[in-house]
Amino acid sequence: MKRLLLTMVAVLTLGTAANAMSYKSARDQAFFLTDKMAYELGLSDDQYNAVFEINMDYIMCLEMSDDIFGTFWTRRNNELRYVLSPAQYNMYITMEYFYRPVSWENKKFVFTIYNRYPKNRFYRPAPPGYQVYKGSNRYFDHSAYNGRTFGAPTTKSQPKPGSGATQPGMNTPKSQPGSKSQPGMTKRQAVNQGKQLMNQPPRR
Repeated sequence: MKRLLLTMVAVLTLGTAANAMSYKSARDQAFFLTDKMAYELGLSDDQYNAVFEINMDYIMCLEMSDDIFGTFWTRRNNELRYVLSPAQYNMYITMEYFYRPVSWENKKFVFTIYNRYPKNRFYRPAPPGYQVYKGSNRYFDHSAYNGRTFGAPTTKSQPKPGSGATQPGMNTPKSQPGSKSQPGMTKRQAVNQGKQLMNQPPRR
């Protein structure tokens, strides 16, 4: 009987581990999601990097379907309150693809943001965290973002009223892959630009 119980525990453990994402997959999913949040919510550079870390922490903690809207999801929302402005947060919670970015279908995690944006399409260079962050903040009992100040949200690219343009901070519809008018860059371009920005000397 004891051996049977140990076998069942081992099978359940293996099943859980199989659902957990690798570091690389979690990083790429967090980058894609955060890039779109930066585009629609008008995140500053400081906000962009912090939101990437928060999203990555959440995604790296996903091991089973119960985790999607469990403790890690609640912590993600609490952390985002420290980073986003009140206006940004109020907009964020109305956007299901940001507020509830993961679902469970056919026994696997599904990222709903891909229903809105084509794959391999990015609008911002990769944040510094893409190169260096390993997900350590999720181990802290306290928030790594409470008490910090973040740059003002991006507003300079907002379109003029009535222009019909789609710009960061707006509720942008999904563009068609391959469209010549489609803005953005590939993941490789975004990552390379992010590296270049990291290697630039600080401004004085």
